[in-house]
Amino acid sequence: MSNVNIAVTIAPENTIADDLFKDIEFYQDSIDIIELRVDQWDKLDRLNQVIEELNQLTFDFKILITFRSASQGGKRNVNESEYLNVIEHLINTDGYNMLDIEWDEQKNKDDYLNLINLAQQKGLEVVLSHHNFDETPTFEEMKFTYYKMSQFNSNYIKLAVMPHDIKDVLHLLEAMNESANTLNQKVIGISMSKIGVISRTAQGVFGGVVSYGCLGEPQAPGQIHVEELKKQIDFYEK
Repeated sequence: MSNVNIAVTIAPENTIADDLFKDIEFYQDSIDIIELRVDQWDKLDRLNQVIEELNQLTFDFKILITFRSASQGGKRNVNESEYLNVIEHLINTDGYNMLDIEWDEQKNKDDYLNLINLAQQKGLEVVLSHHNFDETPTFEEMKFTYYKMSQFNSNYIKLAVMPHDIKDVLHLLEAMNESANTLNQKVIGISMSKIGVISRTAQGVFGGVVSYGCLGEPQAPGQIHVEELKKQIDFYEK
């Protein structure tokens, strides 16, 4: 069994279309987590229905809900207060297992500590995430970012950055590996775009525990189909 869980990212417009439902079932051996992106919705009133639909699937998986703000690459342009309200609404929603909460050093630390604590009290695993779509910071900066995120006591800490050359990819992998060996949380590291695909396929080699893939249209730069992703992950773990 792989040490890396594969998360398939889906962003349904309304309900889970029959074709998507069938694809998820067909590729179930390559799926451990279904990441439901909800930032493409104007309202969250259909969320309970979509969660119910996903829970009709008959294989063993977890549901991760992500509301990605525009400042970190998502569809919705919201201010901090609006984002916090959305996350609180998601925490009070039942029927799923994991919640993505964005980390930003400029935000009020206590607000996010309280939300993470509240989510965990509800039995949710929290993925504290940070995305940089412009560049890859230095190795030391990324290592320090992982450390600062670890102070929030989430279950997972995730860092995704944009590489401009192969050295950027190597720096991300090194920062992820060192952080995985020194911090208590489960670590995820993604070097986005085609250049950084090795960060997805060799995630486990460098200490990461979740790799994100797709079924059709990639929902993030560099995502590959979950079937191919599983083959590559299994290859590295032989």
